[in-house]
Amino acid sequence: MRRLVAALAACLGAASPSFAESPTSGFVRLHAIDLLERALTQEQQTKLQLVAYQTAIADVCLGFTLDDAKMGKAFEALAPADAAKMSDAQKDYHDKHILVIYGILVGGELAALSDDPSEACAAAEKVKADPDFADQVVWQ
Repeated sequence: MRRLVAALAACLGAASPSFAESPTSGFVRLHAIDLLERALTQEQQTKLQLVAYQTAIADVCLGFTLDDAKMGKAFEALAPADAAKMSDAQKDYHDKHILVIYGILVGGELAALSDDPSEACAAAEKVKADPDFADQVVWQ
């Protein structure tokens, strides 16, 4: 869990403090987490935020492309812990709910990136190059 939180901190601004303090992304992020209604564990929430951030970076910054296999693995990690007890309809609802929240998070990150894309892209380059976060990266 500490590694996920450290990765999230690095992605969301340790390399670029002004980006981390964006009121837009912070507001949207908190709203999206509230909408999760405890559908994910804390670790899964962090994973979802990391994937959303990296998706926004891939959309805005040159040299960043999402890796389909890594994205698939990341979303598999967002499965409900009690999936064995859930009906197919409940699992389907969970998956759709997570995708909606993912979209909200990506939108918030895109809004924050619009303030200073070059600064955000430079910070993302540092994250991408840091071997400590290699297992959290969904870029190619």
